Amino acid sequence: MAQKMIYFSFMFGVWLVYVGSMIPIFLLFMSLGQSLHLVMIVASVLTLLFIIVQRTFRGLHLINQIQKNI
Repeated sequence: MAQKMIYFSFMFGVWLVYVGSMIPIFLLFMSLGQSLHLVMIVASVLTLLFIIVQRTFRGLHLINQIQKNI
C-alpha cells in the first residue's frame, strides 16, 4: 500500500512539473482560464504517456531478465 502511495505522489509530482512548466508558455498566447484548461489536459495526457512508457520499459526489462536466466 505504501508503494502505491509513493508511486501516486510521484505521478502527481510529474503532473505538477508539467503544469508548472507549461503555464507561462500558454499564458503568452491565451487568457488565464483557457491556458489553465488546456495545460491541465495536456499535462494529463503527457503523464499518461509517461506511465505507459514506464510500464512498457519495465516489462521489457523483465523479459530480458527472464531470457538471461534461461
